[in-house]
Amino acid sequence: MQKRRKYKKISDEDLLKVLNERKSKKDRINLNDIGIRLGLILLFPYIVWLSKYNEDYVKTVHNKAIHFNYDGIMHMFHNLFSYANTLIHEAGHGICDMLPCSQFITVLSGILFQLALPIIFIFYNYKRKNQILTGLGFIWLAQNLVYVAGYMLNSHTPNLYPPFPKGGTIHDFRYIFSQLGVLEYDWLISGFVRTTAIIIMVSAYLYLLFIAFIQNHEE
Repeated sequence: MQKRRKYKKISDEDLLKVLNERKSKKDRINLNDIGIRLGLILLFPYIVWLSKYNEDYVKTVHNKAIHFNYDGIMHMFHNLFSYANTLIHEAGHGICDMLPCSQFITVLSGILFQLALPIIFIFYNYKRKNQILTGLGFIWLAQNLVYVAGYMLNSHTPNLYPPFPKGGTIHDFRYIFSQLGVLEYDWLISGFVRTTAIIIMVSAYLYLLFIAFIQNHEE
């Protein structure tokens, strides 16, 4: 003989409270979805702009007056990220300066730190199953790789971009490539890194669009 289940009676007041909590949660989710979708739409011009950020393009915008047109606004937006990435880059050099690192590792440490932070960010949010932040982490990584590709490409002309004073700071990739004996192939390595960066960036952006506009809508 089956036992009858006992159900706890819920008062009208408690039921109304539960329904209001669910409605409030649903409204918050909807607001989050709207914010994410709006953010992705606003990010689109920067994704397009960054995809053409190569040596020839850099020469046209670097060290020139910023205008409030498409290139000018995107360049200002890009500089915000670049300055933050530069701080991380220099922190890598600084840490190695305080440790008994070889010169090669000290020079390489800036790039390693610059790329390690977005990778850690990606891994952390992937483990937490935060798809949006994971996707944004990949875009951050790609943005760093675009910069690194440009940095590699001007290893033959270190006084152009980024600005290095003559006889001053060592150009990281001029030193690294020289030590590895691949300085003459800087253009090939740079092209591979830049292509990889664009693939990662576009894939991550399409992934975020899928999550925000299709997957969340189906749920």
